[in-house]
Amino acid sequence: MRVEIMLDKNQKISQSVMGAFHEEVSKRVCALFPETIVQIRQGSYTKIEMLGASLDEDKRRLNDLLQNVFEDGSWLH
Repeated sequence: MRVEIMLDKNQKISQSVMGAFHEEVSKRVCALFPETIVQIRQGSYTKIEMLGASLDEDKRRLNDLLQNVFEDGSWLH
């Protein structure tokens, strides 16, 4: 499976925050789905793609996990 997250470059997110976010998302996603590749980059808008997640339950779990990372700012410290 592959999770691709594109964050709006107009939000002016620093590289250190991008790195910390990638590390936290990768850690949490790979704990549930060990074979998953996580890519995070900046683009013209924000979007999330989950390629290879065939079950609706897997997609829901990934959505919940990503929501938790976004809401939990402890990885920023």
